[in-house]
Amino acid sequence: MNESGAEMLNAAGKPFGELIRQYRKRKKLSQEQLGAIVNVKKNAVGAWEAGRSRPDIASIPDLCEALEIPLYTFFGVRPPVAPEKNLVTEKFERLTLHHQQIALREMDMLYDLQKQRVLPSARRLIPLYLNELTAAAGPVSYLGDSGGEMVWIAADDMTSRADEMIRVSGDSMQPTFEDGDIALVQHCSRLKPGEIGIFINGDAGYIKEYRRDGLYSHNRKYEPIRFSENDSVRCVGRVLGKLRPEQRATPEEIAQAQENQRGSGRLT
Repeated sequence: MNESGAEMLNAAGKPFGELIRQYRKRKKLSQEQLGAIVNVKKNAVGAWEAGRSRPDIASIPDLCEALEIPLYTFFGVRPPVAPEKNLVTEKFERLTLHHQQIALREMDMLYDLQKQRVLPSARRLIPLYLNELTAAAGPVSYLGDSGGEMVWIAADDMTSRADEMIRVSGDSMQPTFEDGDIALVQHCSRLKPGEIGIFINGDAGYIKEYRRDGLYSHNRKYEPIRFSENDSVRCVGRVLGKLRPEQRATPEEIAQAQENQRGSGRLT
């Protein structure tokens, strides 16, 4: 139920939350795992399933892809057929000016998403530093001398906010992060409770969820890490999410991006 007390239903009268829960369980995903895949917090998925909110329009394609829900099933409409142009125009003209502007914005958003999915060769790429240091998602990991490499990846709302990437080591952040996953990190020195961050204590690096009383793992077999006043623990970054394999640029895309840089005089 949402705040007004009315369930959030699709056009077929089925609650969006029930659909999401049904397909999530069919895929054997936890709420945390689904949240990590679509880049939202666990409580957002819980709110969807409880009927308190509905995914925003930008999240729905990723959600349906992750859960393998056909979009027409999600919205409770008939399988799509190509509409007649005059029917589309007629429906658009019936909308108020305000609703026409909303429809145009959402059409632009869907068109941009479609371009990213259908035409990966046209993706906008950015170079991001992959630090060779690892952050422990296990009991402990020691950081060596800083080094790494620049990696070309697809630019989106999340990767564009990242300052560098760090590889996860260990299993204590499962299921959110697996051993070997690459975390997208935004540099910062403070986090809000519930956010995941990269922390340094001496030579040890950790990827953990920050809470006021310590650093927590998502794998329940690991105890929280708590520090005394004598420890020099510090936060070095906020974890925005993980790099998906398909976000890495292909060799052809890299060659084109480098050629574009040379053409603009930015590559030496």
